[in-house]
Parts: sequence; C-alpha cells; structure tokens
Amino acid sequence: MTAKAEADSLELCVIQTSDAVKYRRMLKATSRTAAEYCRIHGFSYDSYVGIKRGFHGAHATFNRMFMLQEMVDRGYKGWVLYMDADAYFYDLGFDLRAYLADKQDRSAIMATIQGETVPWHINAGVLFFNLGHPEAARLIADWKARYMRVPDEVLQTLVSVWDVENDQTMLYYTLNDNQDIRDTVLFEDAMLFNHKDGRFIRQFLAAFEADVDARTDAIELEVAHVLQGTPAQQPGDVTAEMIVTGLYERILRRRPDPGGLRAYGDVIRQHGPANGRSIVSNCLRESDEYKSLR
Repeated sequence: MTAKAEADSLELCVIQTSDAVKYRRMLKATSRTAAEYCRIHGFSYDSYVGIKRGFHGAHATFNRMFMLQEMVDRGYKGWVLYMDADAYFYDLGFDLRAYLADKQDRSAIMATIQGETVPWHINAGVLFFNLGHPEAARLIADWKARYMRVPDEVLQTLVSVWDVENDQTMLYYTLNDNQDIRDTVLFEDAMLFNHKDGRFIRQFLAAFEADVDARTDAIELEVAHVLQGTPAQQPGDVTAEMIVTGLYERILRRRPDPGGLRAYGDVIRQHGPANGRSIVSNCLRESDEYKSLR
C-alpha cells in the first residue's frame, strides 16, 4: 500500500464529553466544529453527556477514560481524538490524515504544557490515541485504574476534581511511572492543538476566563467565526464583544446594535469579565425591551 493510500484509509473518531448541566451548552457549541470537521474529512464523531462514574458534575471529566476503554474493548483499531468541551476546531481544512500518516508507530500524541521542561507535563484537554498500537491499551488501562482506585466515599466529598489528583495528573503519573509506555508517545508543540491560539485546534481554558457562562459566550462566537469562514479574532481581544453579544442573544433574543456593543463592551473592560457581565446582564433585564418580551 502506498503512503497516500495508507493515509486515505486512516480511521479516526473524535470524542467529547461533558456533564449534563454546567458544560453542556459549551459542548453543544464546540461539537458543531467537531461534527463539521468530521463531515468534511470523513471521520466519525461521538459524545457522551452525563457521568460514567461519580457523583458531581465535575466528575464528568473522567468520562474520557471509560469512553476510550469501551473503544478498546470493542476492538477499535483506529485513531481517537479526544477534545474537552472547551476545545474546538479552528482550521477546518487541516489535513489530519497527512499529519498522522508517519505516526503509526506512536501510541498517543499529547501536547507539553508551554514552559515545562519535562515533556510529559501535558495538557489533557486534547489527546490523540492510536488504538492500533499495543501500548495504547496499556496506557488507557493504567490511567483508568488510577481513577478506579479512588473510593466512592471519597468521590462523594469532592465537588471539584482539582481538590485531589485529577485526570490530568493521573495521566502524568501513568507516563512518569511507565517509561516503556512513555517512549511510544509523541509530545507535540502546544501551539498546534492545545492553546487558545492553536493553529489546528484551540482550547479556551478556564485559566483565561473562570466564569463558565462568559467563557461559553466567547466560545460560541468563535465557533460562529469558524463555521462561517470569517477571520477569527484573538480571544483576549474580543472577550468583551463576545460576552455582550452572548448576553444580548440570551436575554433580548437578538444581536446587539453597534451602540450597545460599544457601551457595554466598555463596561466589561472597565469592571472585568465576571463583574462586568453581571452589570450588563442586570441592565438588559431592567430594560423596557426585555420587559416587553416577558
């Protein structure tokens, strides 16, 4: 089989997951780019909303381990691309088949956190797994086993997974403790697929905007830019615009007029995303226009 024929036959499934409440709207937005990318390139897509094991919404972050293990158990031998609910395809034309064509000897591809000197200090928000590689199943099994060792009574007390070892640190320890597995993983530049300005896939991390609604507003606008083929703006430059637009669409059911966008954008910039969002939301809900919609 020629290299081109091998690349053309490459099988890949994109998977995402979220809880049913806090991140579901975010997943709905980013999944639009995933579904479109898969449609264009002939890949498959799957998502799961809920909690595979756990008691609180934050435990949905561990769903990926179960989804990956289920694919291993079904005998799937293609590539799997996992993306967090806050990650979206930025370049719909990126040739992923060509990128993966010479990486069949790798069990996984992960991005090193920028500034880290240890390559396996990775960001787990976007991950590639080659289930046709024998070490991929070992990697996934070890990662999941670390979560399964956390007792239910402990999970019941953990509203936030960041209170203890989380899915990302568990993956780090799997790599750190198993050099034979680690040696089969490719550690990639985060600017390709694990950064807010990523060339292929972008991730709008909570570190950039802690308020989930504001972050979702921003992501929804970015997704619209991607799907419409318009030039995407940098998240840091348009956060105020994104927040105001999202508030208008949810509260007044329309896009903001230029004057409102400018005035309320200034409020967001002056008071910060969280406080500014609350101020603008209250102003819109007190307007005569909003009262006429009720």
